[in-house]
Amino acid sequence: MMYDICVFGGCSLDLFYYKDENGNVPSSPSLIVPGGKGANQAVAASRAGAKVTMISRIGKDDIGDKIIENLVYNGVLTNNVEVVEELRNDYAKIVIDEKNKDNDIARFSGAINSFTKDMIDGYKDVILNSKMVVAQLKVPKEVSIYLINFCYENNIPLVLTPCRPEKLKVTDEENKSLIDKVTYITANKKECETLFATDNIISCIKKYPNKLIVTLGSDGVIYYDGFEVVHVPAFSTEKIEDTTGAGDTFNGNLVACLTSGYSLYDAVVRACYASSMKIQKKGAQDGMPYKEELDSYIKKHSSGSVSI
Repeated sequence: MMYDICVFGGCSLDLFYYKDENGNVPSSPSLIVPGGKGANQAVAASRAGAKVTMISRIGKDDIGDKIIENLVYNGVLTNNVEVVEELRNDYAKIVIDEKNKDNDIARFSGAINSFTKDMIDGYKDVILNSKMVVAQLKVPKEVSIYLINFCYENNIPLVLTPCRPEKLKVTDEENKSLIDKVTYITANKKECETLFATDNIISCIKKYPNKLIVTLGSDGVIYYDGFEVVHVPAFSTEKIEDTTGAGDTFNGNLVACLTSGYSLYDAVVRACYASSMKIQKKGAQDGMPYKEELDSYIKKHSSGSVSI
């Protein structure tokens, strides 16, 4: 079977707590939904129209059942998701400030720590039959290294979101060579600064033309195309409900566009529009747009210069 995208990453349960007007955090979550960076990116890409499979591992319990049901509901193929007895599922406590809509996330890892290099060998045919692989650096480092090398040696484009950037800091020569093997790196400002041990974002993107893509929140996205710094501004929205999952929405739509033949610029622009739609709804996945919704949104809000 051929896939557009293979997401190698984790799934979790997200517990959302919304601060009251006095800044107090409630004792019980207001919203409990499936999440996890890997699963979020898979859902975003699937809703964007890509054929997506996940290589993952979850615990066999009620939470695991909900995770699988949610992936299936969102069109993500789950035949490569291992369900393991007595494995504790990951979860995240997400506190939302209703005033500025910022989030504070505390993650509690379980299943994500059980990923092994054998999973890459065991599902090598899945990876080899995918147009693009997406990973996040949350699995054990030796597994990430193995995946990077496997994709590089087999000419499979790899998109890396370095949400644990300290694992690949370029101050280590081995890490620098691994980064050279990655096709695209999508990082937020803090991740970029940690990964490259500098706060000079412009110098970073100029070292990695058409490869390092940095998201800057309300300031949009920047990358270097080999000739000039490209800045795609964030698109204004009527309201902001929750920024959780905005980066995952961006990444899922970016890879969906790239595997569909979009140029990097058009893919970044569409991904930015998708993120602007997501932040208008609560939860990480709920606001992630389907392709048809995104097409309509772009037609409504752009000047007609964006490819859809």
